[in-house]
Amino acid sequence: MEKINYFYIDETGSISNNASFFMHGCIQTDSPNVISDSIKKLRQNITESLYFEDLRESLLKKGFHATANSMDLRAEFYKMLPLLNYRAYFAVTRKDSLFFKKAMKDGDESDFFEISLKKLLHDRIISNKEAKNIFFFETIQLSKRSLKTVLESFFKDYQAYDIEYKIVGKEEENLAVVDYLNFIFDHIFTPDKMYPTMEGNFKRVSAKIGIVKMLHNNVYLSRNKPSNLQITSKNLIDNY
Repeated sequence: MEKINYFYIDETGSISNNASFFMHGCIQTDSPNVISDSIKKLRQNITESLYFEDLRESLLKKGFHATANSMDLRAEFYKMLPLLNYRAYFAVTRKDSLFFKKAMKDGDESDFFEISLKKLLHDRIISNKEAKNIFFFETIQLSKRSLKTVLESFFKDYQAYDIEYKIVGKEEENLAVVDYLNFIFDHIFTPDKMYPTMEGNFKRVSAKIGIVKMLHNNVYLSRNKPSNLQITSKNLIDNY
């Protein structure tokens, strides 16, 4: 049977506002139902718990979304993250870099979104060319071109591959995994708001991370690199 890979993609930071960086995050899995079942089970346990009684309505309304959840809810989700079956990939760009400034001078927000997406996903597509690859993108409003138009432009270079892609909202359970991983990086790259527990969260999920690409200086961190380019919080900060 043909292998099927599922990819879930979300972003943090922003291209056009005053955020200091922009990042695409992605998880790849061949067992999406196991992940979504785990998330549903966690939500059920929390909503049935007396301890979380005051947070029940908020969780049912907003779901697992790191910026919207309380620290107690985040802690429960982060406990689960290292146990799930996925591999994560990230593409990061500092917005005060020459790379970003040149890209924005030559293009617009939607153009840079596509550049970042290509850096994130090209290797994933090429390395899984024998499989069927299904991509889920969280909806986002972009200037100039819609996300649908950006994705049509991006995927036209991969028409020889067996690919499907969908634009979805937060109702797609598995996007929460990417959202929570992105939230860790948001704190690593913004030390003044770093929570004391976030360093531990990163250490527990770091084995799940395949590659972190720093697009602004063309540095790639991975487990197969020398010690100064391994995926650690120190190396992330030093190479950021």
